[in-house]
Amino acid sequence: MELGTVKTFFDKNPYASDDPIPLPNVSSECLSTTIDYCKFHLDLLARDDSSAVENEGKAYDDDLVKALDNDSLIQLLLVVNYLNIKDILDTLNQGVADRIQNKSMEYVSKFFRIENDSTLEEEAEARAQYQWAFEGLDPDQG
Repeated sequence: MELGTVKTFFDKNPYASDDPIPLPNVSSECLSTTIDYCKFHLDLLARDDSSAVENEGKAYDDDLVKALDNDSLIQLLLVVNYLNIKDILDTLNQGVADRIQNKSMEYVSKFFRIENDSTLEEEAEARAQYQWAFEGLDPDQG
């Protein structure tokens, strides 16, 4: 019931236990990763050790985000948003924030697949006006 979309389906269809649940926006790979995440964290919560829950859960989350390339991270983020799973959504959002922190506009635009519709003049004006925002950027990698 961590999957809000699935919970809503069963709330609206209480007798649909044998029916397939339609998840048109979810790939099998993302669903598998999401289920593994939920199982791992559920198993952690079953333990009676709050430090293990926090430490092991954080390590698992960090490893999950590190293992994903940018495209996979965004795809999984869209899926868990669709499935409405707050914990993994928070983890993935933080992972995206960490990846774009101190990066250039070009990197962030490429990361999110945003096409630049500014003219060269508009871009130069923005760079001049907000010069402070372009200082101290990390090298664009990844």
